[in-house]
Amino acid sequence: MLNIEIDNLTLLLLILLLTLAIYHRFLSTPSPLVHPLLLGKQSEISAVRKSGESGVYRAWATGHGTPLAVRPANTVKTVQDVARSPKEEELREQLATSKRPEQRCILDIKLTDEALAEIVRLIPLGLSILFPSSPASISSIVTIIPPSSSTSLPLLLLSLSATPDRPLVILPTPRFFTYALTASGKAHPAAGIIVTCPNLLSDIIEQVFEDNRTVGVLVVGDPEREQSGSVAQARERGLNVHWWEEVWDLAESEAAEKVQLPDAHFNDVHSYYYAETEDLGKPLIVKATHLNVTAGITSLLALFPADKRPSRVLHDVVASAVRLDTPLGMTIALASIWNGAGFRMMGNHEPLWDTKEVDHALQLNALVDSEKDLPKPTILFITPKHHRALIDRLQYTYEAHPYAALAIRRKVHSIKSGYVDRDGLWDRVIFSGMRENVMGGVAGHKLRAVILVGDAPPPMALSASHLLLSLPLTRVLPSLYSSGPVFGTHFYDLQSPGMSHVLKDVDLWKSTSKTHSGPPASNVEVVLKGENIDLAHDEQGQFIEGRVWIRGPSVLERVDGGGRREDGWVDIEEYARVQTNGTFIIGGLAAHDASKLQ
Repeated sequence: MLNIEIDNLTLLLLILLLTLAIYHRFLSTPSPLVHPLLLGKQSEISAVRKSGESGVYRAWATGHGTPLAVRPANTVKTVQDVARSPKEEELREQLATSKRPEQRCILDIKLTDEALAEIVRLIPLGLSILFPSSPASISSIVTIIPPSSSTSLPLLLLSLSATPDRPLVILPTPRFFTYALTASGKAHPAAGIIVTCPNLLSDIIEQVFEDNRTVGVLVVGDPEREQSGSVAQARERGLNVHWWEEVWDLAESEAAEKVQLPDAHFNDVHSYYYAETEDLGKPLIVKATHLNVTAGITSLLALFPADKRPSRVLHDVVASAVRLDTPLGMTIALASIWNGAGFRMMGNHEPLWDTKEVDHALQLNALVDSEKDLPKPTILFITPKHHRALIDRLQYTYEAHPYAALAIRRKVHSIKSGYVDRDGLWDRVIFSGMRENVMGGVAGHKLRAVILVGDAPPPMALSASHLLLSLPLTRVLPSLYSSGPVFGTHFYDLQSPGMSHVLKDVDLWKSTSKTHSGPPASNVEVVLKGENIDLAHDEQGQFIEGRVWIRGPSVLERVDGGGRREDGWVDIEEYARVQTNGTFIIGGLAAHDASKLQ
């Protein structure tokens, strides 16, 4: 046997090394994910302001005097550029190595980039043959498609392939169909094609005949052609009705070679979005140009650090609960596709409208249905109700664990220091297994980012989210007036005011106070207007609060005659209070004084 002698100095050094290792592993304070100074000033305000208004706020990273970004890359000038076909070098490499092209899941359908680009190229060709129109005239494609993952793919493909002579008119509910027909030519071009699902076909046909409109009808979501009877009757009465599947047959025929499609320009209109207002008979309508859409994609991707964006390399799958018939919902889908990630939708699988009872936990659980063999999401864009359902389930499971209190104490210490990860000892022992066993593992080890779209949660709920998910929660404020986010928190912002009381015997959601929604988005300028703003500037200690007005390349124009617009600034009908670090709390005190700010 070896006779090893250890002197006192060696023993002392070994003990010191072991002590340092234990301290670093279990007792040391981790470095924050982002320097606190970057969270201390998140907006830059202009040096001058007008009476009754705040200064102009921009994101600190953008700064004043810098042009606002309008596209994610120089090659993306229009929406058609989002669906890129593989480069020749990539195709040659695949042929040389006999490597199969990678597929990604887009709305539960697996497609290669080459297949997607070809589909986008064929759709306008097929539509031009099925529904011919005068070259000099501009008509619209009115879509009435339920917000379901099983029926949303045609809407996404139509958005990717929209041409200048046929912009989209996207309706969120069938109730607006009559208005869209009768308002044609005023708010937007007259309807030339109506895209609808089988269960609305009969009503659509009757409405078209009642209004004496000469439009074509395209039926999607009926591959078995169960509505053949209704289609035959409509054709006998002179209506031009076709099936979605016919688009491909004609687009690949010899007739397609003669079709000349106009080239899109970034200032051309891409789409019109309808939304409900308090006046149920009159919708709100906004117009989106190609520039608006590409600017929205740029703004959305700016929420992520460069190494955390949706990526083909990381095999990302983005799951979104934001409906495709909204500007931000469509932007999320387009940004995912452009970055090479998969894209899935949360919501009812059945093509239903206005469901009264929604089980948000069930919708999250459906993302990990093993029978469908679809990839788990790695990035979630969820609504406040989905977020609450997820956190409540995780909290219930956490409270049942015997060592939960010990684990949470250590994680609270890290989060207060601005640090969180999923690789620590307590995460591997407790939290990782807990997340894998809740809702099929939708919040499991594959998940790497969660973006909350809508109202920010109360402080204790935000803290619970950071603890239970072991991820920062990015909060985003959407608006129908913008194709991208209006406000968005820093990706690594872990400031949690309710951390001291989290996960104790309290209601996480009881508080009426909200956390902030971050500074203005990267290419959005914000001004607050109100009677008390001058007083707040004159007296120290007063918060600046008022009605939110925005300006920027992602801001959409309202075309129904309503709303307020002044010198390029648009009133988004929200109230906000700005904090000393340049972040904005939406609602809050300003909402209490809403009547004075009209």
